[in-house]
Amino acid sequence: MSSTPPDPFAAFESERTVIKPKPRTPGGTPPAPAPAPFFGGPDPTPAAEVGELGLLNPLVSAAGKLLVLIGKLRNLAQPPNVPALRASTADAVNQFDAGARRAGVSNESVLAARYVLCTALDEAVANTPWGVQAGWNKQSLLVQFHNETWGGEKVFQLLAKLAQDVPTHRQLLELIYSVLALGFEGRYRVVDNGRAQLDSVRQRLADLIAKDRPPLEAELSPHWRGQGAGTVRLRESLPLWVFAAGFALLLALAWFGLRLTLNYRSDTTYSAVSGLRVPNLQIAPPAAPAKSPRLARFLEPEIKQGLVTVTDEADRSVVRLRGDSFFGSGSAEPMASSLPVLRRIGQALAEVKGDVLITGHSDNQPIRSLRYPSNWHLSAARADAVKGALTTLVDPARMRSDGKADAEPVAPNDTPANRARNRRVDIVLLTEPDRTAAAASSSPPSPAAPVPGATK
Repeated sequence: MSSTPPDPFAAFESERTVIKPKPRTPGGTPPAPAPAPFFGGPDPTPAAEVGELGLLNPLVSAAGKLLVLIGKLRNLAQPPNVPALRASTADAVNQFDAGARRAGVSNESVLAARYVLCTALDEAVANTPWGVQAGWNKQSLLVQFHNETWGGEKVFQLLAKLAQDVPTHRQLLELIYSVLALGFEGRYRVVDNGRAQLDSVRQRLADLIAKDRPPLEAELSPHWRGQGAGTVRLRESLPLWVFAAGFALLLALAWFGLRLTLNYRSDTTYSAVSGLRVPNLQIAPPAAPAKSPRLARFLEPEIKQGLVTVTDEADRSVVRLRGDSFFGSGSAEPMASSLPVLRRIGQALAEVKGDVLITGHSDNQPIRSLRYPSNWHLSAARADAVKGALTTLVDPARMRSDGKADAEPVAPNDTPANRARNRRVDIVLLTEPDRTAAAASSSPPSPAAPVPGATK
């Protein structure tokens, strides 16, 4: 671009750029109807109207449809109807030529602008995946209108010439800038570091065009006036379901809090009731042992392993399960390793007649969870789980489950070892003669008559 190229207008005014219509010979084949236009839409806005608005110069305004087509062609991945595209594009070029001349653009500027537009359109097609296979270059727009095959070099020579007199050629320079902004590369597409050089050329051209123009407003709409935002009520800005969901959440939190409070108070009351001192009663003599073991002999392997303890008395047999060996911490689901033991206990109970009372016990350490709000809930759930495991072998009508929490400890809850002993499940087999009396003993005690001489 340092050397001054020859006047580019001279080439455009030569006779080779004139397209002469071919007269129809008598009897010849009539011309085929023109293919349907490739792109629709109204003709470009007349240059006079746009000029009055001060938006575009007449040359760029007349080329509006062709500039839009350049952008479309660059993003057209699938091959179109090429004959229709070529015919529609050539028709648009002719419309541009006529429109620019009607707007008062000089003949030299129209020819130069047409050369630039044809070159940009041909390049846009050539850069598509289908452009080469379609054979566009054999009948390109530049060949049709200017009888040249490639104008990528000449466009920039023309730009160098026009840049020497910006006020005279401003309209044409603005059109070339529009084409460059749409991605036209020309000779810079094949040279080293062409993208950077092209960016520099485009920036210098923008500076030249804007040099004699008044500065543009930095804001997109400098005279806008916003409408004062009124106070928006929260009820109007949020949908109804948000309020419903929030209300439901508050109810759930309130229910959970009240449930925890109720269970805490019930635990206190339960402990107070369990600790009531009753008058001293005559202590019954210890129950005589059973004449022959009912369950101890059958469960002898489990007893030796320390999994259970069995006490056979005259009126009952008690099988004691250590809670830590059968349940996880804070859980009422029997561990898999305990199921064989429960099956053995069920087999033993199935061989002996009598009702079965299953009672869950816990230590005095409080538990607070959604599933088990208190120790009573946990102990009752463990008793129910053992009952469920025995149901496959023992008639459910014979069994009853209950929870005692920490009301009946077998050792003081003062050490971890003692608390582990209190975490248990007792399976009591009631023999047939004393079944009613034993069942009555499991119910809440009724007030007893004081023993003479006892203190209150």
